[in-house]
Amino acid sequence: MRAGLRGALLIASVTLLPVSAIAQQLEEPDLPTLQASAQGGDSAAQFDLGNRFLYGTGVIADEFEAARWFRLAADQGNNNAQYNLGVMYMQGTGVLADMNEALRWFLSAANLGDAPAQFTLATLYANGRGVDKNSVMAHMWFTLAASGGHRAAAANLVLYQEMMMDSDIVEAQRLANEWIQNFNDTLAARGGPDDNAVANPGTP
Repeated sequence: MRAGLRGALLIASVTLLPVSAIAQQLEEPDLPTLQASAQGGDSAAQFDLGNRFLYGTGVIADEFEAARWFRLAADQGNNNAQYNLGVMYMQGTGVLADMNEALRWFLSAANLGDAPAQFTLATLYANGRGVDKNSVMAHMWFTLAASGGHRAAAANLVLYQEMMMDSDIVEAQRLANEWIQNFNDTLAARGGPDDNAVANPGTP
């Protein structure tokens, strides 16, 4: 389990809550074992160690060291770490704030089926933050996040589409279905889910 960015129910816009939203792992192996695994290249251990440094769990809190471990895991395709780096770049936590880098990591995680990253992209497109405001793309990402079980995305989707033209909703749903088909085709070609891809989303 991990916590993701949370958004207020959509009224006129979607809002993002701050850095407390960064993902966390709940299981905590002993530190020497975790460090050995992380140094050996295990991306899940690198992600967990990043969280230890971020929150000062068993180590001295160090946002820069947290970002370093998250990047090592993210570079191996760990969607949790990619999402965290997106949050850190968006908020300037442990790294220089860089919205383009934030978007790159959010998109990378979202394309692995990460629902919190998909929800974040939806809010960014809905608000025009770091990207041009685009209701079709916002609806598409809300749909995908909702299909992955993200409750805030599902709630926002219902409210957001009330402000959209029917033709735009149809286009957003087409893009969402196309994304899901491509995602499932990719998983099938690999012989099933790997350690980084999230379970298949359902049809919206």
